[in-house]
Amino acid sequence: MRPLVLVLVFVLAPLPACGKNVLLMISDNHTWYDVGCYGNSIVRTPNLDQLAREGVRFRQAFATTASCGPSRAVMYTGLLTHSNGQYAHPHREHNQELRPEVTTVFSMLKSKGYRTGLVGKDHIRPLEKYPIDFKPKGSPRDVIWMAEQADQFLQTVDDDPFFLVMSFSDPHPTSIDGAGWGVKKQIEGYDPFHYDPAIIQPPPFLPDTAAVRQGMAGYYQQISRMDFGVGEVLKALKRNGHANDTLIIFISDHGTSEPGAMGTHYEPGVRVPMIVSHEELQNRGITNEALVAFTDLTPTILDWTDTKFEDYPLHGRSFLPIVETANPDGWDRVLLSHIAHDIFAYYPMRTLRDRRYKLIWNVTWRAEYPLPIDTVQRRTWVNHRSRGDEMFGLRTTDQFLHRPQLEFYDLQNDPWETNNLAESNDPATREILQSMIDDLASRLEAQQDPWLRKYHPRRPGQ
Repeated sequence: MRPLVLVLVFVLAPLPACGKNVLLMISDNHTWYDVGCYGNSIVRTPNLDQLAREGVRFRQAFATTASCGPSRAVMYTGLLTHSNGQYAHPHREHNQELRPEVTTVFSMLKSKGYRTGLVGKDHIRPLEKYPIDFKPKGSPRDVIWMAEQADQFLQTVDDDPFFLVMSFSDPHPTSIDGAGWGVKKQIEGYDPFHYDPAIIQPPPFLPDTAAVRQGMAGYYQQISRMDFGVGEVLKALKRNGHANDTLIIFISDHGTSEPGAMGTHYEPGVRVPMIVSHEELQNRGITNEALVAFTDLTPTILDWTDTKFEDYPLHGRSFLPIVETANPDGWDRVLLSHIAHDIFAYYPMRTLRDRRYKLIWNVTWRAEYPLPIDTVQRRTWVNHRSRGDEMFGLRTTDQFLHRPQLEFYDLQNDPWETNNLAESNDPATREILQSMIDDLASRLEAQQDPWLRKYHPRRPGQ
C-alpha cells in the first residue's frame, strides 16, 4: 500500500476583513474534569469559568493522541498521527517530524497574509513548515511573561489579521518530586494558590495515597497558575482592541500525565477541556455535547478565516456550524490514533469512540505496554512499584502492563474502563463490537493507515 500523498492548492483571496483573527490557548497535560466549569469543586479556574460563561463549553472533546508533541502536530495539520508523520516527540533524541508533503495551518494562514505568533512551548518540527513571525524565547511557566509577549505581539499586528498560539507548560510535571509541579516556583506579579492535599480526592483510576494527593495538589496549583495566565492574555486581547474580532479557543494538548492517562487512549488521557468563544455567538454559556477531536481544529480555523483549500484531505471538519447547538446531529464518533509518546514508548493504538462505547485496538498488543518517560518518573508509579502492590487503582498491575488486542468498553455503565467486553458472549454486545470494528477498519483503510500493511483490526489474534 503506497503512502498517501497530500497535494495542497491554495485559492488565494483578498485579505480577510476584521473579525477573522484566531487566539488558540493550550494548557499542557490537563484532563477534562480538572476545571471548575467542568464540575471540579476544588480547583480554582475563575478565568476559564468566565470564558465558558461567555462562550461554549464542549463536554466531549478529545485529543487524538495522549502525547505532547504528536498532539500538537495533529492540531496544526488536521491529520491524524499515522498520516502526518510526527509519530512521537520532535525534540532531543526522539527526532520525529512531519512528512515532507504535509503542511500546517501556520503555512496556510501565512499564505493569506496572516501575522503568526507562538508564545511558549512549541514541540514542532521541521521549523520550515511553521512560518512564525513572532516566537520569543522565555519560560512557558512564567505566565506573566507569557501575557507580556501576547501584548507585545498584539501591538505589532496593526491592521493585519493574526493567528496567535499561547502554549502554556502548566500543568505539565517535570520530575517525580513536588517541585516538579512548580509548587516552589515564584513568579513576580503572581501570588500562587496552595492546595491542601488532605481535601483532594484522587479520581478512581488512581490509588488514594498520600503521594498521589500531594502530586495532585501541585497539579492543581499549576492549573490555577495557567488559569491566571489565560486571564492576563484575555486582558491583553481586550486592551489591544481585539476582543470583538477574534475566535478564542482554549484546549489542553491531552490529559494528565498520571499512569493510566498519558500515552493511553483511556478517558483521563484523551478527554480534554475545550472552550470556544467569539463575539458573534448568540447562545452563550451552553454545553455542547458534540464529539469533537483535534483533527477538527485546523478545519475550524480555516473556516473562520475564510481560507479556501482544495485537494487536501483533512481528517476532521469545522465545528463552527454547530458550535451553538447543544446536541448536534452527526457528531457522534471520533477516531483516535497513537504511535508513541517517545522513542522509549512505542505502542501504536487506534480507537473509535462514540457516545456510549469505546473500541481500542492495541496494534502490537503482544508487547508489554511501555510507560511514557514522563509517567514512569511520576511519584505515583515509583511509589506503586516500590510497594509491589497487586492493584494499581482499578486495574491490576498485570492488566496495566499487558493489554489485549481489543478493548471494548460501555462508558455509560463503566466510565473508568475496567470491564473489557471484547470477549463478551452477549449477542447484542457482539453485534455492536463488530460494527465498530468494521467502522474503525473502514476509516483507517480510507486514510491508508500504513500500519494496516502488517496489522489489521479485522484479523484477530495476529
